[in-house]
Amino acid sequence: MITADDQLIAMLAQRTGLDHDALFMHVVGARIQKRFSYPLHDAQAEDVVGRITEDMTRVIPVGSPAEADPASRYVWLHEMTAHYASAETRGIVIRVSSAGDMPARRSPDDSYDPLTNGWDLDPAEYDAALVRAAKRWTWWKRVKAAGVRETWRMPEPYVGADSSVPLDRALDERGHTGDEAAYRMALQQIRNANYRDIDAWAHSGNEALERAQAVTGSSAAARSRRSAALSEALGYYQTGVAVGELSLPDRFTDVLPWSPIENRPFLRARQGLAFAWWRLGDFDNAATVLTTTLWINPADHQGLRDLLPPVEARTPYEEAAIV
Repeated sequence: MITADDQLIAMLAQRTGLDHDALFMHVVGARIQKRFSYPLHDAQAEDVVGRITEDMTRVIPVGSPAEADPASRYVWLHEMTAHYASAETRGIVIRVSSAGDMPARRSPDDSYDPLTNGWDLDPAEYDAALVRAAKRWTWWKRVKAAGVRETWRMPEPYVGADSSVPLDRALDERGHTGDEAAYRMALQQIRNANYRDIDAWAHSGNEALERAQAVTGSSAAARSRRSAALSEALGYYQTGVAVGELSLPDRFTDVLPWSPIENRPFLRARQGLAFAWWRLGDFDNAATVLTTTLWINPADHQGLRDLLPPVEARTPYEEAAIV
């Protein structure tokens, strides 16, 4: 039986991974609004925890969809899911937004032309199988039909920083020592110090995916550990994408090419988001993320074009032949 705020907060902390201070206002606010009252028996406590968690993870709509086929524009995170995987994402989006705008900017004198920088390949210069495949890509046909589009650059989270940013140092240290626990701690410190560091969110997701991949066996305990790591990865990737979307212009339909290094963290976070949803069996959202990322980066330096067919065919990740 739950009879006090601290007990309910402790229960929520166990479910969400958040600390007492992060949960205090949610619990007390809900009680003041008379959404529940003590004492709470087990089933009642579960219901209250579920409702508070649902409120804490509700996705904040960022950006408006352009009036176009979703396959021919940017599809926002709030269009794909009503709730974040992590209970901390909503608060981070609010904090980043309240800290002030850091908008993406148009690349001067630059644009993307699918006729000169696309996938209409010369059979004399490229592998015949790739040439044939490119002619069948539906996503590429849409990109080509859109014609010339403007290119954009995401903001730099470390304005005025020296050449050694915190994430680079953490990656170097991990490479030298192989200390995974220290690496996870370093990533947490980087995220907490700068919520706008999309690459820290992306690499945190990558680390969680690696832990999921390392879990072997099919026992209930193994499946639980694997699922928990995948859900953790999904939360990190969603946070990185949500933070990045705050910088995009409303009704975005243009291009974020890989070549400017400022764009790469956001594109990496989107790639990870697709992998996480795919591995969790959410083929529809994984396919939407892949299609949208190919729309904003048609040159596809990440090889997402090879992931889209098995995802669209609803092939489980473990059964897909990925080179």
